[in-house]
Amino acid sequence: MGQTLRVTDRAVTIRADAGSRFRRSRLGVWFWELGYRVGPNLWVIPFACAAVAVGLFAVSRRLDRLVEDPGGITIVPEFLVARSPADAALVLSGLLAALATALALVFSTSVLTFSLATSQLGPRLIRRFIEDPVTQFSLGTLLGGVVVCTLTLASIRTGAGPEGVPEVSYATSVLLALACFFVIVLYVHRVATTIQAPQVVAAVVSDLDRTVTELDLDRRRVGRTDDGPAVESCRAAIRAEGVDLLADRAGFLQALDLDRLLGVAEREDFRLEMLRRPGQFIVAGEPIARVSPPSAMRAATSVVAEAVEIGANRTRVQDVEFALYQVVEIGLRALSPAINDTFTGMTCIDWLTAALCRLGSMPAETGGLLGRDGTVRLVERTVPFDRQVKAAYDMLRQSGAGNPAVVIRLLDDLATLARHVEVVHLGSVESQADATLAGALLRSPVPADAADVEERHARVGAVVAERRAGTVPT
Repeated sequence: MGQTLRVTDRAVTIRADAGSRFRRSRLGVWFWELGYRVGPNLWVIPFACAAVAVGLFAVSRRLDRLVEDPGGITIVPEFLVARSPADAALVLSGLLAALATALALVFSTSVLTFSLATSQLGPRLIRRFIEDPVTQFSLGTLLGGVVVCTLTLASIRTGAGPEGVPEVSYATSVLLALACFFVIVLYVHRVATTIQAPQVVAAVVSDLDRTVTELDLDRRRVGRTDDGPAVESCRAAIRAEGVDLLADRAGFLQALDLDRLLGVAEREDFRLEMLRRPGQFIVAGEPIARVSPPSAMRAATSVVAEAVEIGANRTRVQDVEFALYQVVEIGLRALSPAINDTFTGMTCIDWLTAALCRLGSMPAETGGLLGRDGTVRLVERTVPFDRQVKAAYDMLRQSGAGNPAVVIRLLDDLATLARHVEVVHLGSVESQADATLAGALLRSPVPADAADVEERHARVGAVVAERRAGTVPT
């Protein structure tokens, strides 16, 4: 194994080679990292809306000077003009109190929603509720309304206009307050729909589809190879000649910037093998990557420290397995004795099957990434389809083994899965069907249920046999 070198948290600026049409630009990488870090924060969008509100107030005060000029134009409708400073102060005070109360209500409702999602659907879904754009912009709109009304109320006695009322600012505050009340209705509707289990499951699977799409685009952009022997040869050479890079802190590997890793590997002429994949937990002092030749370990250390994101939570950015586990967690809670919601459990199985149909129809990943010269420069760890099937079905199969309805639905979905996946993946489907049958029969179901389960299992076997024989199953 030889030498080792710790990967520190320092950020070393290493620019990938420019000019490759398959690589993301530095600006694109910056936006990618910005969205990755800003997305799960509940305060960024509201604070940005508050800043926009301050700018809106500054523009309205500028327009007020046109109105207060005797030779200026009148741009405010009559029904939005206050009769006196006292009337304007009264209206704005009432609107400000109402908006502040609504803002507090929306924040408390959001916290309650997160609590319900944690207890009924699972704590891993909190991030998804936090990232919901309707929630973020609802909070931002209300906060912006409070800011504009406060600033306008404070400027009433500044002598703007002959009546002492900033007409444009006052009209803007009233219109923005009315818009905020419409936003509250939209927010309540959003909460009422998104908290429902079927909607949550569908949304999580939609996130999974987006993750798969993004990974497929990355695959086409960075140039992955399907040459398995070449990848294994590169991996063997790295393990024989390379040195380990050790993680300096613990956490989940959240994302890899493949463009940056490939760019530096090409420039410094080294090969790199990632020993951990996104979603895996890394212990401080454990190997995270291996580089060959050893002379390139300094450059490899810098780029790994810069391109590998380690955090406290798993994310869906490059982690397909995590999105599957989110749906599985909802199904496990639904099938628990405390809730005993069979229909939600079957809904989760259906959506997992839909996701696996797409994953199983994609070509198998070798993990090899090519440089511009056509050689394998980077080898990453992948999630084989067999593991994806186990991640989707194993825990639900074990939890629902005593429920004939769940078992029958699972076997029906396995038959559907067998019709859509590549032939090379049929063994995984068949093994899952056998385990489902064995687990169900161990629970000693009544003869009628046992016959239904065995009939569904035979149907899966028939579909698998027809696919292997090259016929189209019906």
